[in-house]
Amino acid sequence: MGRSKRSDRVESALRHADATLEAWFRRSRVTTRQASVVFARFLRRAKKRSAGVLRQQVHELQGGLKHLSSGLEQLEKDRKPATRKRRERPAPIGRTAKRPRKAKKAA
Repeated sequence: MGRSKRSDRVESALRHADATLEAWFRRSRVTTRQASVVFARFLRRAKKRSAGVLRQQVHELQGGLKHLSSGLEQLEKDRKPATRKRRERPAPIGRTAKRPRKAKKAA
């Protein structure tokens, strides 16, 4: 009788281990599915958020460009045309600015 009790215990332990393993496997599959669903949901949200953030930055850049453009237009309107200064003619080669001109003779 000793042998049958021992074999029954081993069989019982194996069945228990098999049932435990099967339960763990089912839970892990469910958990894996849940995790993949949660991760997919997270990715969708992340894509939407990143698109929203990018869209917001584009709007801010466009607003800044409009502001800059209006400022440049205002500057162009306010600017008076610059008066052209006459450029000094270079002194003739024979004369220098240091030597005074000769006085004309009275006739």
